[in-house]
Amino acid sequence: MNKSRVVLPALAALLVLPATVSSQQQEDRPIVMPPHSVVDGKSIGEWSALWWKWALAIPVNDNPSLDKTGAKAKFGDVGSAFFLANWLGPPPGPVSRSVMIPENKFIFVPIEVAADDNSGNGCIAPSTTPCAGRLTVDQLVTQLDAFFNVTALHASIDSEPVNDLFEHRERAPIFGYTEQLTDNVIEVVFGYAGPDSAGTVFPVVADGYYLMLRPLPVGQHTISFGGTLSGVGDLDITYHVTVTPEASNRPALLIP
Repeated sequence: MNKSRVVLPALAALLVLPATVSSQQQEDRPIVMPPHSVVDGKSIGEWSALWWKWALAIPVNDNPSLDKTGAKAKFGDVGSAFFLANWLGPPPGPVSRSVMIPENKFIFVPIEVAADDNSGNGCIAPSTTPCAGRLTVDQLVTQLDAFFNVTALHASIDSEPVNDLFEHRERAPIFGYTEQLTDNVIEVVFGYAGPDSAGTVFPVVADGYYLMLRPLPVGQHTISFGGTLSGVGDLDITYHVTVTPEASNRPALLIP
């Protein structure tokens, strides 16, 4: 089952700015890290798998990806990076969220994303092995590739457009996630309420366009992003960000 915002569902080695880097040098560094960069020992593709585990594991009533105001945005703090949320489900029109982020956090931005797995394929207690309805990893990748046709992307930081967004495509390594037994995203948003849509789901494939931002300076910022998924429509999300001087690496939420 495809999961995205629709009902289908040179490598950078810099991890943390060293203490010897001056304020001016920090200001001169590009905010957007190059595609496929490594942050805190993980590639952006690996961060994208963690983002999906995070987005799909949180119950609906606390899920930042189903929040139109930013009331649940605080759960994006997962340690060295802060996850912004895309939207899971039908495009709701423009979304404006407000969020507070500590000053030392990298910021992970999911511009246009999609994932696919076997949820809802009826493979609860198969009488044959493998279950007739279960797709292999290669079949899931093929299905996702056929669905994920992005025709336009946009992103800006403090009204400055980010260029070359189509270069920021990242495939996640194969991963799994854990759903709540009830009131989970698969059940409420995508309409699959069977036992195979709760608990641990594996394998999962994911693809998308993501940005990793270096920590922003203390103060007010605006991050806007979205795009057009062919046959589905437009996504437009704006975050009004307050970066606070209360630096912290402590996560607000541990990824299941």
